[in-house]
Amino acid sequence: MRCRRGAHAGGRGAPAVQSGAAVSPASLIRGVAAPHTLSLSFADVPIRVRTNDPDIRMRLASYFRPYVIADGAAPLAEVSLIQGTVPVDGTFVDVVRDGGRRPKEATQDVPGGRLVLKRMTGVLIGLWPGGAFAAGDIGANLNQGVNLVNNCYAKVVMGRGHVLLHASAVSLDQRTAALAGPPGAGKSTSALHLVEAGFRCLSNDRVLAKPMPDMVEALGYPKQPRVNPGTLVGHPRLCALLAAADRAALAALPAGELWELERKSDVDLDGIYGDGTVELRGQMAALVLLRWQRGGQGLRVRPLAIEEALDALPLVYKNLGAFDLDRAPGSPMSDAERDRYAKLYSRVALVEVTGGIDFAALVGVVKSLLST
Repeated sequence: MRCRRGAHAGGRGAPAVQSGAAVSPASLIRGVAAPHTLSLSFADVPIRVRTNDPDIRMRLASYFRPYVIADGAAPLAEVSLIQGTVPVDGTFVDVVRDGGRRPKEATQDVPGGRLVLKRMTGVLIGLWPGGAFAAGDIGANLNQGVNLVNNCYAKVVMGRGHVLLHASAVSLDQRTAALAGPPGAGKSTSALHLVEAGFRCLSNDRVLAKPMPDMVEALGYPKQPRVNPGTLVGHPRLCALLAAADRAALAALPAGELWELERKSDVDLDGIYGDGTVELRGQMAALVLLRWQRGGQGLRVRPLAIEEALDALPLVYKNLGAFDLDRAPGSPMSDAERDRYAKLYSRVALVEVTGGIDFAALVGVVKSLLST
């Protein structure tokens, strides 16, 4: 499709930046003042955020509270979040999704980087080595700013040889178990029940892992869990985040309907359980593949051979998609990538959980895996 308009924001807008076709991403925001800065450090990866909106800076500082640092360390990536319009010319190509699902993004490769248009929100993202911007109504779509910061952090870490897992993860005495599975398997819900049982949360939905000489390093994403009402209403502590009337209405829904209900809420684990509940760094000891079912009988656990686990790799494999300048948007997993996951799998325990969903029983399974 042809796109000749920018990421439009209402109300508080940045000055329009004039552009022509095939300009570099960095040049699109060169004329926009972004005086409000925030320095962050995730697992010793320093990131600097700039914005033209003090409210965005304040909200990000609250969201990333445990990771705010004093200015000083040279950032490995710099992210600008612009509240306002950045007009851009050129042809954007939709990124094809599996199963014929509606495209969420369209991209345009330009000199020095890439532009990504978020279809639902109109937010425009620019990427170049070591830098990125998001422009549009960021105030109303702060999660896209959070995601961009996380993508820049992950790109730095993956440049060091880590692979990305589509998994949640928890730690016990710094030994980490990653929890993966098909969509709707309850990865995030499982992690929250494990946190309630005394585990630390390493990550809600993405894990970066790399075999080292003496252990497998696991790094989490500094992103609060975003969960649906079914997760909250069935949790002994987090149900209190719902209003009493909402809890009653949700509890009255059929189990299947509640499970499928999509209405995301952020969960600040450090705020609820205390500082230190989220630990971004651990030593990966196990990968648990959740293949249990609602309505299944009992909980069954069996070890997986490496080849069996690799057969299920599409459930675990993840890349940065359009946000990785080193790959074409929508490109499939390569043989070299598969080999890197095989090396990871050779260093950790691999287990499959089947039968019925039983979070209490899973606590015992994961505790046993991390205690051996």
